[in-house]
Amino acid sequence: MVETNLSRIIDNIDTVFRGDAWHGPSVMEIINSLPESKLKEKPSISKQSIAQNIFHLTAYRRFVIEKLEDNIHFRLETDEENWGTEEDLNDPVRLKENLLSTHMTLLKKLEEFDDSLLNRNVPGEYYNFYTLLNGLIQHDTYHLGMIWVLWQ
Repeated sequence: MVETNLSRIIDNIDTVFRGDAWHGPSVMEIINSLPESKLKEKPSISKQSIAQNIFHLTAYRRFVIEKLEDNIHFRLETDEENWGTEEDLNDPVRLKENLLSTHMTLLKKLEEFDDSLLNRNVPGEYYNFYTLLNGLIQHDTYHLGMIWVLWQ
């Protein structure tokens, strides 16, 4: 397979998510190591719990998928859309499964495109897909750090 800019970005998205990242443990390595009792704790240093951060990682992937499907109107506007409801956060297994499934859907969707995607504007936004996809990598890294801090 010929490496392209998009294929490198896809690889970086998956590396930060599933493993072998230069910065240390990946998103799933940390999440799979967490004791379930820690998921819903609300430490004083953050408004969000670990469970809410996991939900948010899923929500941001849904945002990217919707934009790849040309949904100009899709937004994550409310706290519930960004951080989940009590019901969304109650089942740790479902929370993790939803994140993994949404990640796999995103990778599959991205494989439908070529490098021309990177210069296209994101529907309804002022930036292009290059910025959005690199932002996803940065977003994952930031929330991975938050999850790590909240776990300690």
